Amino acid sequence: MKTTDRLISILDEIQLSRTLTAVADKLYLSQPYISRLLNEMEQRYGVKLVNRHEIPISLTHAGQVVCANLKKIQDAENNLDMNLVGLQREAQKTISIGLCSLVNEKSLSDIAVILHQNFQDTKFNLKNWDGELTDRDLISGKLDIIVGQKWNNPALHIVPFQLQELSMLLPETCPLYQEGVLFCPFSQDNLSSLNNSNYVMVSDGSFLQQKVNSFLEENKIQINKIMEMPNSRLSVETAIKLHATTITTTKIAESVLTNGTKYNLMKLPVDILSLNMALSYLQDASPEVKKVGDKLLKLIDPNTEIK
Repeated sequence: MKTTDRLISILDEIQLSRTLTAVADKLYLSQPYISRLLNEMEQRYGVKLVNRHEIPISLTHAGQVVCANLKKIQDAENNLDMNLVGLQREAQKTISIGLCSLVNEKSLSDIAVILHQNFQDTKFNLKNWDGELTDRDLISGKLDIIVGQKWNNPALHIVPFQLQELSMLLPETCPLYQEGVLFCPFSQDNLSSLNNSNYVMVSDGSFLQQKVNSFLEENKIQINKIMEMPNSRLSVETAIKLHATTITTTKIAESVLTNGTKYNLMKLPVDILSLNMALSYLQDASPEVKKVGDKLLKLIDPNTEIK
């Protein structure tokens, strides 16, 4: 930990504690170390930072001002670190791409091969994320391109995909199951039959599972969450083996189900539940990132028009 970060944590904790010993216990530091660090900082700044001989201890006015300004320095250092990551990647001609786990039209290895063939001087870092990707990952420089949830951030160039249709898997143990057909018709009345079904969920941080949770709650459907898997495809494969249900994209479900699998799919109308997905990168991204983004879009969703 940097000295600036440690001093900020000490000054913040002082405002919540009665003694330096209590501060030391909460931060897992020794009390003599904290006292020595405060003495060094008071000598450096030429002001008293802490009222040590009062109970409870407290920051002086100077201590509050120093703490506030140290936090500004901390923010600037963090921004510098994030910018340096982006600059280093740019200098090394590395492009970092985050893809949500719903991307399955091409496997990651297929995508990697085609990108390399088209951009041989560029190094790629592909990350298949099962958790939540945010627009901050692009703005901070952590990632150059994201394929996942659609945002509405003017700092980003956003190319929406077609709405992703979702389906619910219905095992033969479900009252709605119909022998010899793949698709079971949807109706609001049918949803009540899903109460108390065993359900295999995707990682709770994924935007798919967040949408599903809201959908189930809005429709007052109570399910038994028996398993959590890192991505949607694994959730489908696991649900089939456990004779359970799950919700995924129709494309993923159809790619996993095989002849003889005793399951139906109940397509959910897009106005009931669907996913808004997009490919996103910064508006002021480098020309190379934009070219890679356009190529990636054609690989994942060739029907989407690039504007």
